[in-house]
Amino acid sequence: MDTTGCPRPCQLPSAEEGVPFEATFTLVWRPALRGRANLADQVRSDVRAAAAEVTAGLRPDDLFGAEDTLNAVLGTPDGRRTPHYRLLSSKFVLRLSPTAQETLAARRADTERIRRLEFLKTALYDHPDLVVLDRIERTSVLPDDAQVAGLQRLSRAMRSCDAWWYPLLEQWEAVGAGFKDLETQHAAMQLLLRQSVEALMAATTPPDRTAPDGRAG
Repeated sequence: MDTTGCPRPCQLPSAEEGVPFEATFTLVWRPALRGRANLADQVRSDVRAAAAEVTAGLRPDDLFGAEDTLNAVLGTPDGRRTPHYRLLSSKFVLRLSPTAQETLAARRADTERIRRLEFLKTALYDHPDLVVLDRIERTSVLPDDAQVAGLQRLSRAMRSCDAWWYPLLEQWEAVGAGFKDLETQHAAMQLLLRQSVEALMAATTPPDRTAPDGRAG
């Protein structure tokens, strides 16, 4: 019976791209009757590959949970046999390097910031007063009437932009992207804008009025 350790921490993938685990492990195994050179290296390599398949689906946020899962899957391999050895047990310890910890913390902070910005956007759309209250809570300074009015105007402008101008500009760029030279792109986008304006005027012209081009509305 042989015991093989990990000479240095090895990296194992996690479910978070760019944030690998660092693993050390201890393996208890028994060689087969037929001897083979560098057998301990093969045992380490095989177990590391098996561990990587498990950790690739584990989140690094819960380090102890990931470690428990890995040990539950590979800790008692039930005498796993190969032509050259029999693996009796394995014990893993997982950690995150300082770089991985910083990367993960930065991503979680970004995720939380985006979540908060999305909340504030919704609040500004539907309840501008919530944004005012949040500002008061953070600064302990009451905004004056001009600032409150500015927030209300910003709310209306953002809503209008999302509802009208943003979709229009997306279509504008999509039309232009269908042509290779810049001049044709601009011509196509101007045509789209002109037809959009004409359609809008036709839709809003009262039946008893005549459109600017002389056609009946």
